[in-house]
Amino acid sequence: MAASFALPWMLGEVFKRGYQPGLVDDPARSQLLVDFVVIGAIVFALTMVLTYAIGCWITAVMKGPPRSRDSLPLPEEFDDRAR
Repeated sequence: MAASFALPWMLGEVFKRGYQPGLVDDPARSQLLVDFVVIGAIVFALTMVLTYAIGCWITAVMKGPPRSRDSLPLPEEFDDRAR
């Protein structure tokens, strides 16, 4: 989950620091666009993490608690261990 925050933010910072004067007509606007893309990437990544967590929770709920057979002995004709 920390990578969902850190990776887009770091890539955005690297990209913004790569701007050179004179290459872009409006550098402040371009840097703001990079910020919006970074925020969108973070929201998307966190949504995917949340979706995965909900899917894991649903799977665990649908499987239910672990079950084991009762401790009563089976009749000999049904018990495979007796043979």
